[in-house]
Amino acid sequence: MSLNFGLRGEIIVNKKFHEKVCYDVANNLISAQFDGRGGISKYAVMNKFSVFTAFYPLYTINGKPIEYVADKKVEMLGKKQITTFSEKGAEIVVTQFLDTKHNCIYVENKVTARDEDIDFDLVTNFGVNYESYVQQLLANRLSAGTISKIIGGLLKKKKKSVEEHNGCTYIRGEVMGDFYIDIAVNTKAVGLESERGFYNQFQLCGKVAKGESKKFRYVIGAGTRTDFTFFDVKIALRNFDNALVDCNDYANNLKCPAPIEGDFLNAYYKSLLNASLSNYKELGKFKGFLAGIVYQFPARTYYRDAYWTVLSVLPVRPELVRNEIITLAGGISKKGECPSAVKFNFKNYWGDHYDSPSFFVLMLYDYLVHTKDFSILEEKVKSGKVIHSAKLVLNRLMKETDETGLLVKGGEYNRRDWCDNVFRSKYVTYDEALYARALYAMSEIYRVCYNDEAKSKEYADKYEKVVKSINDLLWDEEKGWYVNYKSEDFVEDNLSIDTVVTVLFGIASEERAQRILENMQSLLESKNNTEQGAGDFGTLSVYPFYKNTKDIVQKSSLPYYYHNGGDWPYLSCVYAYAKLMHKMDYTYPLTRWFEYNLEKGNYTPIEFFSPLHPDGSMLQAWSSTGAFVLSYPNGDFFTKKLEK
Repeated sequence: MSLNFGLRGEIIVNKKFHEKVCYDVANNLISAQFDGRGGISKYAVMNKFSVFTAFYPLYTINGKPIEYVADKKVEMLGKKQITTFSEKGAEIVVTQFLDTKHNCIYVENKVTARDEDIDFDLVTNFGVNYESYVQQLLANRLSAGTISKIIGGLLKKKKKSVEEHNGCTYIRGEVMGDFYIDIAVNTKAVGLESERGFYNQFQLCGKVAKGESKKFRYVIGAGTRTDFTFFDVKIALRNFDNALVDCNDYANNLKCPAPIEGDFLNAYYKSLLNASLSNYKELGKFKGFLAGIVYQFPARTYYRDAYWTVLSVLPVRPELVRNEIITLAGGISKKGECPSAVKFNFKNYWGDHYDSPSFFVLMLYDYLVHTKDFSILEEKVKSGKVIHSAKLVLNRLMKETDETGLLVKGGEYNRRDWCDNVFRSKYVTYDEALYARALYAMSEIYRVCYNDEAKSKEYADKYEKVVKSINDLLWDEEKGWYVNYKSEDFVEDNLSIDTVVTVLFGIASEERAQRILENMQSLLESKNNTEQGAGDFGTLSVYPFYKNTKDIVQKSSLPYYYHNGGDWPYLSCVYAYAKLMHKMDYTYPLTRWFEYNLEKGNYTPIEFFSPLHPDGSMLQAWSSTGAFVLSYPNGDFFTKKLEK
């Protein structure tokens, strides 16, 4: 395998044809995965279901199948993958892409006959994910009618159709219930094998004269016909060229607001910003960023994931950040409790988290600082106005504090923050630092936006008290960092990367910040820590690994995995920004995770990974934080003051 980067920001891979090159893409309605062989290995309709279990395109030239070990080039950028290979006197360029807003997938096979006239033949077959469709029916409307619909959908023989018009072919099929799969082809095509009410195998073919090229195109769409996600593939085929322009324009507009040098960093930035924007969804009044492509059933936006996600979006699409803030405000309870996430119907998803309220206030503050759009404070939401929502969540957190001013994370088995596979009890440095920053932010909002010095001082005094307690109670002078968490009878004093927020937000003094970053460089950057033994793969989230086995569950039970030492790219890049702020070399934590995953064949930003354990999901929104680092190279994002 060889790996390169194009002038436009493409990731370019050279492999054998049989080797998969999986690339995830998404728009406002769907996500898909192209496999570098002309296949569509995944296709999911947001908030509904997955479509395929398998997908097989079979190419034939002059009656002979292509060689499965032929060389190919695969280019990936934005919402498009291009696969190029030469076989039996023909060059074939397969372009697969999404436009920015419709529920369909576009595929073009451009065939060039080099040495003689050729007959081109493509047979495609696929498996259907009935289970996913049934699961969404049961999850959304469990009733006797639903069960009857499922049974009827399985037993009823439905009508499928093949229609030819003006040289094009339209294949329409009903899978079960209101689940459809439609295909539009720009040439003569036939349905082959069929199941009940749809073709799961189709063929398109044609002749190409020597020295000429011909484009064989098809559009495939699936989902339910009865709602706004439906899009007629006949219209999509007619608008194929416009859709391609839309796709290309989207990629061309992935521009960093700060100068970038070199093809690698250009590809890095575009890949990361694409991950953010691809996860932005609008579903009625719900307008926000999903955490990633595996977080779409049900569609939901997380307070913490969204905070780190919007940092890359803020300088290029601030209106989307505004929408996110208003959506998150809709998930706050009357008591000021924030769940982990807000679902598409504004019901909470795992309620009352310790970091979510702070992240809501921080997102609002950063938006105000960097846009000066103060009108958002008076925007009407469930609690009255956005400013009321911010006040509500902070007042809620204040009730969780003790005489030190610090949050008390109560209960022996409390996992309600980002580190949700670890029981971190009582004083958790990460949560305390976020809370402190939220108090500071509210103080500034009341001072600058409302000229309310009394209210500003109230929050400022609490902020100063929390900062003092963090430094008095959670700093370990011998080790040179803040402990991970601390209760009456136990201290987890490993170095946790999430404590870097103390540096970002100026809670640590200059001298302490320098010690923290130097220790993170020595212990968490795997290239420098030979003791950890797993090689040079990126940045560990903690080291040493958790020592109290009663406090770790599920994936985090294993060293090097998940919260117990796995690399989380968003945190690696947040740490990189802290190093940038302190004029230290930040390249390794910024880029090593990306390089390592490209070498593994992960071509979009990954959620988390480990050298020893299975990977997390791809096209993860908050793993775009590296694009934020490149967008604000002066290192002053968190130190800018709120001004009118």
